[in-house]
Amino acid sequence: MPAVLLKRTLLAFWAAWLTVVFTTNVLDGLKAGGLLAESWPFASGNYRFLSETTARYGTPDWLNAALFLGVVAWEGVAALLFWLTWWTFRGWGKGGGAVLYAAFTAALSLWLAFAIADEVFIAYPVEGTHLRLFLAQLATLLAVELLPEGAGAPK
Repeated sequence: MPAVLLKRTLLAFWAAWLTVVFTTNVLDGLKAGGLLAESWPFASGNYRFLSETTARYGTPDWLNAALFLGVVAWEGVAALLFWLTWWTFRGWGKGGGAVLYAAFTAALSLWLAFAIADEVFIAYPVEGTHLRLFLAQLATLLAVELLPEGAGAPK
């Protein structure tokens, strides 16, 4: 049982973390769209960062908005999938396996897409962060997969 609790805690962490990321990006998008005051403090600043990063190629505002909206939607789906995984996971063979892989696929592919975009837009200062997030989530997946549960688990 302790291993299942650890695994569920890790899943809850990623669900909560992605929810905060999603929320701060939604609020940042609302600021960028003029629906929240510029002084609103709980926002990521990622829309401005995206616009500054893509300026290298003269990317139009509408495309920046579409890219940002796509990333925010991707983050929202990943957060939802992690919450569903946390809710249904009770240990291997006891539910939650299919949604677990969907959650990790959504999140891991997001970080890989960011790493590719970092290379395309020469955004090297943030590439390391995206790769570390990828590795941290991959390590979590391995922990969920490989830590023993049940009768054969160490006590």
